[in-house]
Amino acid sequence: MSRIILRGEDLRFMSTTQKPYHFLIRRVHSLLGLVPIGIFLMFHMFLNLTALGGAGLYDKVIGTMRGFPGVIIVELVVIFIPITIHAIYGIWVVYTGQSNILRYKYARNWFYIIQRISGLYVVIFIITHVYLLRFGDANFATISAFVSQPLGLVFYALGVLFAIFHFVNGLWAFAITWGITVGPHSQKMWMYTLVVVFLLISVIGLADLSAFLK
Repeated sequence: MSRIILRGEDLRFMSTTQKPYHFLIRRVHSLLGLVPIGIFLMFHMFLNLTALGGAGLYDKVIGTMRGFPGVIIVELVVIFIPITIHAIYGIWVVYTGQSNILRYKYARNWFYIIQRISGLYVVIFIITHVYLLRFGDANFATISAFVSQPLGLVFYALGVLFAIFHFVNGLWAFAITWGITVGPHSQKMWMYTLVVVFLLISVIGLADLSAFLK
């Protein structure tokens, strides 16, 4: 039964023929997706809720955070370096991975494909987002002007949803990789939990985005 549930990346990375260092790298990659990247994603989602209070409140909060001493170092160590490492290894996994979606049309196989697509999209999304805010004017008006365009809105909406999916689906793999969900029942319960988590965070993420619409 467990072999039916563990499809795609789950079985591939649990192969007994894996080299020890690859198993270690896989664990580090999985852990980075949760700490600090996943935690930062949640923090970012809730922080952006301040945009619902208007441009003045949002700009004040962002300005206060950017004014913290040593914020650049914190961003490098906690955000940019972990994301870069996670992204580079993720791209390598996409390049070397093999999908069996045409042979076995299980849900986990579809999730495997979407996880890879979402990861690549999120890399592009993060680069664009950072460019707008770090090399442009980091304020409400910058994001508002971007998402007020139809293509900009679609780009950001997909970026938000793909980022949330990538994180939540990554939690599935994290629980298996670290031996938290080892049986069919625990994996099923965890899947139901993650569906609820995805829906809740998506509501928050889209609410954030709606605040920037003119």
